[in-house]
Amino acid sequence: MEKALFAFRHYSFSRAELNLKNLPENATFSLDFSPKGIYDEENGLFELTMIFRAKVRNRNVVLVESNSVYEFKDHIRLEDIPSYFYPNSIAILFPYIRSFVSTLTLQANVQPIILPTMNLTGLQDILKKNTSKK
Repeated sequence: MEKALFAFRHYSFSRAELNLKNLPENATFSLDFSPKGIYDEENGLFELTMIFRAKVRNRNVVLVESNSVYEFKDHIRLEDIPSYFYPNSIAILFPYIRSFVSTLTLQANVQPIILPTMNLTGLQDILKKNTSKK
């Protein structure tokens, strides 16, 4: 059996904002994910930064910035990162974002925002475009 090309090393949240003031009852949220990556070829480390926003009428109600690090077993060049890495790195991080948003809103003693299971494969091209070398 072949070992995986990359491994998920860790994640953290560097920013969390909550603005529930004057939030209408039964508000409809628009959800936005903004991924970007920085790849350190020398060390084989890829840092994925994902900003999540839940908005009501173009106003951020929840804003969360997460950072995750993936390590490639072989220190490959940025151009050689396989295309499947991009959607998989997002899919690995999403459950942590989902849990954090639910906990954050629950602790505010309001109706928690529970993100549904989502197919975020559409973000892979954005992540690839927004990835640079360290």
